[in-house]
Amino acid sequence: MADRYAIDVSGFLDLAARTAQRLDALAQAVFGVLFVAEEIRNAVAPAPDLARALAKAVDPWVERATALAEHGGAVLSAAEHAVVEYCRADAAMAVDTDRAASSRGHGRWRVS
Repeated sequence: MADRYAIDVSGFLDLAARTAQRLDALAQAVFGVLFVAEEIRNAVAPAPDLARALAKAVDPWVERATALAEHGGAVLSAAEHAVVEYCRADAAMAVDTDRAASSRGHGRWRVS
């Protein structure tokens, strides 16, 4: 299979699986941080100045971490889709090439 495609499909699938596992771990870590951040927010809510300072320090990080996990998943999904489409197009091209080779042409392009 490695000789058939210009990309290493099995290598990509292995990389995609490992990346998905790491993205799952990242998502779990981000969820854990979100949980802790919410607990801290609740704890400092009675002190408005402290709550605002905490929000100013933590909220941008939480937003970036969440966006990073989501973006990583979207990139992996797009890469998987691109590889699937590449393999489909390659298979269709191979079928067309085989058909063309077996038909030996037609009309004025007929090979005798």
